Order: sequence, then C-alpha cells, then structure tokens
Amino acid sequence: MTSTLANLKAAFARQQPDQRRFSENSNNYYPFWDMEEGQRAVVRFLPDLDTTNPWGFLVEKLTHNLPINGQQRRIPCGKMHGEDCPICKVSRDFYKAKDEISGKTFYHKRQHVAQVLVVEDPLAPNKDTGETHQGQVRLISINKQLYDIIKDAISSEDAELEAAPYDLEEGYDFIIKKSKDGQYASYTVGTKFANKQRALTAEEIAAVEEHSVELKTSLPPALPSEKVQGMLEAALTGGSYEDGEAPVRPQRQAPRSESTETSPVRAAAPAPRTEAPAQSGGDADDSNVD
Repeated sequence: MTSTLANLKAAFARQQPDQRRFSENSNNYYPFWDMEEGQRAVVRFLPDLDTTNPWGFLVEKLTHNLPINGQQRRIPCGKMHGEDCPICKVSRDFYKAKDEISGKTFYHKRQHVAQVLVVEDPLAPNKDTGETHQGQVRLISINKQLYDIIKDAISSEDAELEAAPYDLEEGYDFIIKKSKDGQYASYTVGTKFANKQRALTAEEIAAVEEHSVELKTSLPPALPSEKVQGMLEAALTGGSYEDGEAPVRPQRQAPRSESTETSPVRAAAPAPRTEAPAQSGGDADDSNVD
C-alpha cells in the first residue's frame, strides 16, 4: 500500500458525515444524475492541486438552509473556513433544549465536492453546441450513496485498491450507475471503482493539467459576521431581512444557551418548499437526515 493511500484511509476514518444532500447549480458541475435509469457514467477522480489537502481529491462543503423572507436561503457555514458559526451554536442550543425539529432546521448540511475527468458520458449532447462532457474536467457532487461506496472501497478491511484512486498513473476509474429505489434514483447497485488500475492517456493528462484547480476555490466564501447574524435573527423570529439592511425586529427571541434560565423557544417554521426536490446525484431532497 502506498503512503498516499494510507493517508487517504486515515482521512476517511476521521470523517463522520451526516446524511443530508442537495443540488448544485454551477455550470461546471457534471450532472450525472440526469442520465436515464440503467445508464452509467465513468469518471476519474483527480488530485487536488492543493497538496496540503489530506483528502487528496475531496473537499467538504458545509452550508445552512435558513427560512428567510418566505424562502429557503443557503448560507455558508463558518466552520468550513475554520471560523465559529453562530448558526451551529443555535442548532446545538435547540438540541440541548430537546427541540430536535428546530435543531435540524439550523444544523448544517454536508456534501463533498470532487474534481473528475469524464471518461464516459451517457448524457445527450448540448442542443446548442453539440458538445458532451466526455474528456472534460468537471466538478462533481458526492451524495451519501456515492460517499459510502467510495469510503468503503478505500477504508474497509476487504478493500482491494492498491493505490490512491485519483493517481494519474496507477488510479482507478469510477463507474456511476443509475437505478431506481421507489420514486427516487439510486446509485447503490453497480456503482464502484473499476477492477483494474488504468493510466491516463497523454490526451487525458493534457486536459487535466490545463483545467485542474484547487478544490477550495469551489467553496463559497465566508460571509461577514454581521450579515450572518442578521439573517439568523430573521430566520429565528420570522422577521424580514434584506441584504445590507438591519432585520425587521420580530416578536420572538433567539434561543438562549443551556446556561441561561429560560429554555429556547422554537424557531419560526421553515417556509414551504417552492421548488422540486434537489437532484444532487440522488434525485432526493434533504429529508434524508439523522
């Protein structure tokens, strides 16, 4: 086993992912979830240009979905940038007060983002350009199903990988196959790393070298603390909030910590969903939670 693969096993062993997932809107994301049932896509995970990344080919993306002005608003979690997060604190306070509904409302959502070379693309060509994703370097959202398969392949005692899967010379292609589990898409059957290692071709390596980026650049930047506080207060109380303006003060108060004498009050109810369930590789919304 190479030292790189050993370090990767250690990184997965430290990770405790939650089960939430959600979609991405960036045009540089590979929308493999759009393929038809029974089809498969083949990608090759690529190394992060940031050589200090212990994951090697993944970054963790943490966000909060807050009900603000009647809509769900996605806010970067401060923990993603090594900062304290007041929204996470509110979530903890609700859990301590035995209010799991509000605790889940304010708990962060986690996904992983990777960079891949698309080796086989079953999706229809772009109607305007006729281009496909094949041979292109794209970002990819890793939902829980895919994450568990990747983790098991790397970390389990029966793992058969002989090198880090993202190694350009000794790595493994990753097969993503779509099936159905009830009304939702499933990727648990047939999704796996290829059985044999494969060196990338000279053409593929040229594409990788030209288009690879540091994965941390795919993460949303941290917001100013006063903006986060304003949106948090609006979400807690049902008040309104506009960017650059102070929130309209509501009747309710934010939850107090366990050290205070008063138990936290339940947060304002989340706004009804106004869009279809997220399609981030699982065709399911964020209801798959702990």
